[in-house]
Amino acid sequence: MNEDNLPRKTRWRWPKPSRSDPHSMVEERGKRAASHDPSSLLPSRNGSHGQPPGSARNLFGKVTKRFARSARQSPNPEPTAASSSPQGIQPVQSTKDLAAPILEPNREQSSNSGIVEAHLDPKFVNEKINNATKDLAGTNQVQTIAQNTSSAANNLQSVSDTINSFSAFLRPLKAFNSVANEIANVHPYAKVALSIFTCASKMILDQADRDVAVSSLLSKISEVYTFITEEEQLPKIPSMLAICGKIAQQTLECADFISHYSETKSAWIRLGKHVFDETDATIQNYNNVLDSLMQQFRDRAARDTVVIVHNMAESLDLIGMEYATGAGLNTSKCCLPNTRQDLLKDIQNWISSTEEGAPRILWLSGTAGKGKSAVAHTIANWYITHGGLGACFCFDRTRQADCRQDKIFTTIASELADCNPIMRRALAQAVHDHNGLKRTPDITKQWQELIIGPTSIASKAIAAPVLIVIEALDESGEANSREQILRLLAGKLNTSTSQLSELPANFRILLTSRPLEDIHNILHAASHVRHVSLDEVSPASTELDIQLYVSHKLEDLRHVFNDVHFKVLALKSDGLFEWARLASEYIKSTNVVSRGPMHRFHDISETSAKGVRLLDEMYQRILADIMPRHVHEEAIPIFRSVMCQILASSEPLPIHALNAMRQCFPCDDDRYDVNLLIGHLGSLVSGTSDSDTPIRPLHASFYDFLTDQSRSHDFFVDVSPIQRDLAFASLRVMDSERGLRFNICSLENSYLPNSSVPDLEKRVKESIPAELSYSCRFWGAHVSSTTFESSLAKEVEAFFDGERLLWWLEALALMKSLGGSAVTLSSIADWFSGHAEFMHVRDATRDTLRFVRTFATTILRSTPHLYLSALPFAPTQSRMFRKFAAKFPCTPRIVAGHVVNWPQTEKILHANDIIYSVALSPDGKRIACGLVDGTIQVWDMETGEALWAPLHGHTQPVKSVAFSPDGHRIISGSWDNTVRVWDAKTGEALGSPLQDHADFVLSVAISLDGKYIARGLVDGTIQVWNIETGEAFGAPLQGHRYGGVQSVAISPDGKRIVSCSGDRTIQVWDLESGEALGAPLQGHAGPVLSVAISPDGKHIVSGSADKTIRVWDMETGEALGAPLQGHTHHVLSVAISWDGNRIVSGSGDQTIRIWDLKTGAALGSPLQGHTNIVWSVAISPDGSRIVSGSHDRTVRVWDADTITSKISGAAFQSHTGSVNSVAISPDGHRIVSGSDDQTIRVWDMGTGQPLGAPLQGHTDRVQSVAISSDDYRIVSCSNDASIRVWDIRTGEVLGSPFQGFTGTIFYSIAISPDGIRIISGSSYKTIRVWDMGIYDEIGMPREGHSDAVLSVAISSDRKHIVSGSADQTIRVWNAETGKASGAPLKGHSRSVRSVTVSPDAKCVVSGSADETVRVWDIETGNELGAPLRGHTSYVCSVAISPNGHRIVSGSGDKTIRVWDMKTGEAVGAPFRGHTESVMSVAISPDGKRIVSGSSDKTIRVWDIEFFNQHPSKAPVICLSSNPTYALHSASSFLQDSSTPVNVIVNEDGWVVGPDGRLLLWIPLNFHPLIYVPGNTLVIPNHASQFDLRYLAHGTSWHMCQEQEATLSSL
Repeated sequence: MNEDNLPRKTRWRWPKPSRSDPHSMVEERGKRAASHDPSSLLPSRNGSHGQPPGSARNLFGKVTKRFARSARQSPNPEPTAASSSPQGIQPVQSTKDLAAPILEPNREQSSNSGIVEAHLDPKFVNEKINNATKDLAGTNQVQTIAQNTSSAANNLQSVSDTINSFSAFLRPLKAFNSVANEIANVHPYAKVALSIFTCASKMILDQADRDVAVSSLLSKISEVYTFITEEEQLPKIPSMLAICGKIAQQTLECADFISHYSETKSAWIRLGKHVFDETDATIQNYNNVLDSLMQQFRDRAARDTVVIVHNMAESLDLIGMEYATGAGLNTSKCCLPNTRQDLLKDIQNWISSTEEGAPRILWLSGTAGKGKSAVAHTIANWYITHGGLGACFCFDRTRQADCRQDKIFTTIASELADCNPIMRRALAQAVHDHNGLKRTPDITKQWQELIIGPTSIASKAIAAPVLIVIEALDESGEANSREQILRLLAGKLNTSTSQLSELPANFRILLTSRPLEDIHNILHAASHVRHVSLDEVSPASTELDIQLYVSHKLEDLRHVFNDVHFKVLALKSDGLFEWARLASEYIKSTNVVSRGPMHRFHDISETSAKGVRLLDEMYQRILADIMPRHVHEEAIPIFRSVMCQILASSEPLPIHALNAMRQCFPCDDDRYDVNLLIGHLGSLVSGTSDSDTPIRPLHASFYDFLTDQSRSHDFFVDVSPIQRDLAFASLRVMDSERGLRFNICSLENSYLPNSSVPDLEKRVKESIPAELSYSCRFWGAHVSSTTFESSLAKEVEAFFDGERLLWWLEALALMKSLGGSAVTLSSIADWFSGHAEFMHVRDATRDTLRFVRTFATTILRSTPHLYLSALPFAPTQSRMFRKFAAKFPCTPRIVAGHVVNWPQTEKILHANDIIYSVALSPDGKRIACGLVDGTIQVWDMETGEALWAPLHGHTQPVKSVAFSPDGHRIISGSWDNTVRVWDAKTGEALGSPLQDHADFVLSVAISLDGKYIARGLVDGTIQVWNIETGEAFGAPLQGHRYGGVQSVAISPDGKRIVSCSGDRTIQVWDLESGEALGAPLQGHAGPVLSVAISPDGKHIVSGSADKTIRVWDMETGEALGAPLQGHTHHVLSVAISWDGNRIVSGSGDQTIRIWDLKTGAALGSPLQGHTNIVWSVAISPDGSRIVSGSHDRTVRVWDADTITSKISGAAFQSHTGSVNSVAISPDGHRIVSGSDDQTIRVWDMGTGQPLGAPLQGHTDRVQSVAISSDDYRIVSCSNDASIRVWDIRTGEVLGSPFQGFTGTIFYSIAISPDGIRIISGSSYKTIRVWDMGIYDEIGMPREGHSDAVLSVAISSDRKHIVSGSADQTIRVWNAETGKASGAPLKGHSRSVRSVTVSPDAKCVVSGSADETVRVWDIETGNELGAPLRGHTSYVCSVAISPNGHRIVSGSGDKTIRVWDMKTGEAVGAPFRGHTESVMSVAISPDGKRIVSGSSDKTIRVWDIEFFNQHPSKAPVICLSSNPTYALHSASSFLQDSSTPVNVIVNEDGWVVGPDGRLLLWIPLNFHPLIYVPGNTLVIPNHASQFDLRYLAHGTSWHMCQEQEATLSSL
C-alpha cells in the first residue's frame, strides 16, 4: 500500500502565503505642479534633508483603492533587460570602458560643491566636437545616420539599425547617439550625463507601441536632443555638466514614462482615474521642466529646478521600505568652494579610475575636526548634482536609538532609486515578491538583494560609476553596532555575493570615520580598500584650505582683517577645520560690547595649544563669552541643566519638544524656556534657528568636552542627575493635554491591518508629537536609571491605574515600537523589587508584560484590535481584564470557555515545516528552530514576529540548532552531513559549511567560550571543530557501538563532552585529548535520545526511548535516584534551567513535563497543547519561559510560572488522539467515537457530555466503530488485529475479541441491519464476515481486491456487501454466497477510502483520495452522473441521509460538504471549523444533523440545512450555538453580500472576511475549540462561544467605549 492510501491522518497541504496588496492614499513626491510656472515645483531633493527623498516612498497623485502589480502583468518583467535596461546597450566589458567626471571650472556657474574642475585644451575639444558633428549632416536622411552609427563600440555607441523607419521625432535621438562617444572620449566626465541621454534615447527607440497621447512629450524630447546637438551648443557641454545632468535625468524619466505608458494607463484605469487628464497633467509637468532646463543651458545659469518623477507602480512596491530619516545628503555641510582641491580631485580620480583592480572602497579617516564630513558631503553632492547614480548615508551619535545601522542599505537603495528609473524598477522588482526585504534588519540580505542586484542591472545601461558615500561610521554606536557593516565591506563574510572584489567594476564606496581600532583592524588589510588619512595630509595644503575657509567666513570683516590675519588663524588651527569654524564664529560674536573682532582675534591667536586641547580652549572661550564669570552663579546651573537634558536624552529633540518636556519637570525652578540658552549656542549646537530641527552638538568633540570634567571644568555636564527629571517629565507628558488618548491617530476602520491604513506614517507624525513619541519609548529607561523614590513610584503607579496604559500600548504599536515595551516593563518590575508597599505595581507590570507577550502580534497587525480582540480575550482574573474590560463594553463577550487565569501557553508560532530543534539566545530574546525542509527560522521572543526570512543553506532536515554563548552566532547541524554557522543578528551564513565526514549530523553543541563545536553523527562518532579556523580539532571520538550519536553537550568549563546514543549508553569524553573518561553510563532500557549538563557541571540529565529521564553524577557516573517516570512515549529532549533546579522534558506523547532536579518530583501538570510529537525543548535564561518545537509545525512558548496549575477536568473528558470514526445511535441520542488514543467513547448527542468512562481494551488505534440496529451493541476494530463488541450501556466487552492474523489492520467494520453479522475490511486485502452470536467467522474471506480494503458497507436489504480498496476499485458482493457481483467498479484514480449504500439499496456512494465523490448503480455498476468535485484533498468519509436526498462527505481539506443526491450539485457552502482532516461523518436518523470526527481530536455536530435555510436573508456570523449572539451589521463586514458566507477562523486566530477584512482575533491557545457557523454542538463540550451582538466593528469600531444601547440603535 503506498502513502496515498494510508488511512491514518495525512499531513495536509499548507497554503502558500499570499502577498498582501499595498493599500492606498499615499502621495507621490513629484506632485502635479500648481501651475505651468516651473518655479511652482517642489523643492529640490538635494535641498531637503529632513524627509526621505520621496520618489521611492511616495506616489504620483493619490490612490484610493488597493493596487497590486504582479510581475506577470508586466510585458517585460524585471530583472530582464527588456524593461530594466535598454536593449542593445551592452554591459561594461572592462574597466577601460569606464569614465567618471573630472569637472572643468566654470566661474559663471555658481556652486557650493567646493570642487575646482580641471581645464582641457579648448582647441582640442573643438576639434573633436567638429569631427563628431559631421555625423549630424543630413539628419533627415535616416539611412545615412544609420550608417554613421553602425561602428560604435561600447555602452554609448549608437543603437542598432534594426528599426527601418522613424518618425521625425526620433531622428535627433539617433543623431545624438552618433556623436555621444566623441564628446565622452574628449571629456570623460561628460559620460555621466551623456550615458543617461543615450540610455533615454534607446528606451524611446525601443518602444514600438507608442501611444498618440504621448506624441507631444516625444516632440519635446526631440526638441531637447535637437537643441543639445546644435553646433553652437555642443562646446558648452563640458562646462555645463550640472545642467546637463538635470536635463539627462529628466529625459530619462520621460523616456521611462513613454516606454511604460501602457502599463501606467492600465494602473490609472484600475485606480479609477481619468487617463486623458492624468496623461495631460503629467506631460505638461515634464514639458515645463525641460523648457526651464534648456533655458538655463542657453543662459549658462543653473537654477534650482526639480526633476519631475512619475513612478506610480514602482512606488507602490517600494512603500514601507525601511528608511533612516535625516541620514542623507546635507548640502550645508559641503566644503567651501576652492578648498580641499587636491583631496577632492584625488577622490574624483579614484571614482573615475579605469585601472584594472582599482579599489572599490576609499576609507577617509581623521581625528575629530579634520573635515571628513565636509569632504563626504561635497563628493556626494557633486556626483548626484551632475546626474550620477549615487547615495549618501550618514551616521549620527545622537541618533543611536534609531538603529541606523539596521537601515543602511534599505535607505541607500531608496536614494539610488530616486536617481534613476532603471534602478527604481529593478529595486521594485526585487521587493515585489519578497515584501520582507523592505523591513529586514539583515544588512547582508539588504546589500545583496537591494544594492548589488538592482545596481548591476542599472550599470549595464548607464556606464557612469555608482557611488555610495557612508559618512561617520564611527558614530554608529558601540563597536558591535557596525561590525557587520565592516565585515561586509571588508569582504570577510565568506559569501561570494558579498565580496567587494566581485562588484561591478564601476562601483565605488567612500567611507569616512575616525581611526578607531575596530574599524582599522577590519579594513586596513583588505586589498580592495584604499586608506587616506587626513591626519597625514600635507599641513601646507590644509593651511591654505583653512585660510581660504576663514577668509570666506570673515568676509564681512574685510575692513578689519586681511590675508595676514587669515593666515595666522590657519597656522593656529593645527589642521582642524572645526577649530577654524569655531574661531570664525567667536571672532564674529558680539556678546560682549567692549571686545570687538580684533580683540577676539588676538585672544585666540596667542594660543599654543594643539589638537584636542586646541578645541577645548576654544570651547572654553565661547562658553565664557556667553556666560561671563560674574553671571556664573545664575547661568551655569541653567547651562548644565539644559545641556544635561540635551545630552542625556536617548535621542535628539527639537526645541519645542525640549520645552514641552521641561515644563513637566518636577521642580518649578527648572521649567524655564530652553530658548533662553539655546539661542546663544548657535556655533555649538544645531536647531537654534529652526524649531523643527533636533538640538544636538554640531560636532562630536563638543560632546566629549562637556562630559569630561578634566577638560570642561566649570562647564562640565554630569548627565546622571537629570534622569529623575526626565522620568517625571516622560510620565507627565503622556498624561498632558497633548498626551496619550484613545484612537490617537483616528483610525477609521478596524477591518484594515496597519499596513493598509492610508498615510499612517503621516498620521503618526502629526498626532504623536516628538515629546510624546520620546516619552512613550524611553520613560522606562529614565525611571530605571533613577534611584528609587516614593514620589516617582506613585507617578508610575498612576500610569498603570488608568487607561493611559492602554493608550501607551496603542501609541507604541502605531510607532512600530511595541517590542520595546517588554524591556520597559521588565526594567520597571526590577525597579520596584524590594519595595513591599508597591508590590501591586510590580504585579501590574508583570501582568501587562504577559498581556503584551500574548497579544503583541495582533496589536501590531491592526491596532484597533488592542481593544476589540486583545482586551476582551484576556483572562478574567488578569489585572488588564479586571481593570479595563468593563470600560469597553462594545467588544466580544466570551459566554462560554472564558479563560480565568493566564494559561500555560503564552504564544503559538507557526513554522513552515516540522520542527526538529529549538534553541534560545542567551539573552532570551530570540528563538531559533531547525526544520525538516532544511531551513532555520528565527523569531522575536517578545512579539512573536519572524526576524527575517528562513535561513537557507542546508539541503536536508536541520536536526539540531544552538546559539553561541555570546548570542552572536547560530550553529546548525543537518542530515546533509554539514554544520553551518550563521550570524545571529543578520541571518547571514558565516564561512563555508563544516564538512569532512559523509554522514548525517544528528546533534550540535558549542562550548561556553565559543571556540569549539561538537557534532554527533549517525555513524556513532563525535567530531570537534575549531569555530574560528573552521578546521577539525583532533580525530573523531569513537566508542558508541550503534544507533548514532543522538545528542551531545559540552560542560560549562569546556573540558568535557557528553554524548548519548541509540546503543542505550551515555559517554563522557575529555575534549582536549578525545579520550573516554570512564566506562559508559548504562541504565536506560532503550535508546538514549537527549542529554544535558547542569550549569555547575556536576550533573548529567538524559532522556530515553524507555520513557524515562535519569540524572547522573558527572564525576562518578552513578545514577542519582530512581528514573523520572510519567511520560507515556519516548523522551526526545531534555533541558536544565540556568539555576540548575529544574529539568524540562519533551516527549512523543505530545506533552512537556517539568521536574525538580534534586528530588525528581514532577512539578505541576504536563504542558499540553501540541497535537503531535514534541521534538525539542529549551528554557529561557531567567527560567520564566519554556519553548517547545513539535512535529505539528508549531513552536509554543509556555509561561513556566503556571506549571503548578491544575489541568482542566475537561481534558480528561475528551479524546487525546485523532477521532477516526463516529457513529450515531438509531434513536439519535448518542454519538460513539473511536480514536487514535485506543479508546471508544459514548457521548450525549444533546449536551456533549460523556456517558460513562472510555471503553478501553484495544492496544492500538481504533479505526472504525458501528452501532447495532437494536441500539444495544457497539462494534469496534483496531490496528491491534482485533474486533471488539461492547455493551453500549455498561461499556463492558461482550465475548472474546474477533482476531485477525498477526499484523492485520482492520480498517473498517459494518453491522448487518438485523444486527447478526459484522463485516470487516483489512490490510490483508479481504472482506470477512463474523457472527455476532457465536463470535466466530462465517465462511471464507472474500478475496478479489489487490490492496488493502479500507471501507465496507452492507445494503439495507442485506443482499449486498460493498467494499472500497486502496487498489482504486469498489466491489459489490453477494451477501449470501460471498461471490463478487459483476466486475469491479472503476473510475477513481486513487485509493477508495469510504463507501456507503443508499437507504433504498440501489446506489453506492464512494469517496476517494482523488478528491472526488462518485455515485454508482449497485446492480449495473455504472457510474451515475459526473464525479462530485469540490474538495481539495482526499475524501475520507461519505454518508447518505435517511431519505436518500443528501450525500455528506468529509475531507482532508478540513471541510464537510453536502451534495444533492439526484443532481450532484453542492448544497450550500462547505462547513468549516475543524482544524485538521475530517476523518469520519455520520447523519442523524432524522436527517437534520451531521456528526463529524477529526484529526484535531474533536467531534462537531452541524445543522445540515444551515446554509440553505434562509437564502434570501443576509448571512449570519455566529460563533455560538445561540443564534441571538450573532454579529450585528454582518453585511458591512461581508461587503453587503446576500450570499451565505462561511466565515472561519484561520490558523493564526483571525476571523477573516472578503478581501482579507479583519473582524477579530481569537487567541487559539486560550480557545482551541470554538463554535463556528452551523455548529449545534462541539465535543469536548468546553468549547468557547462568543456573543458578538454588541461588537463595534469596521467604521464603528471607535464606539467600543460606548454603551450597548448606543451601538444597537445604529
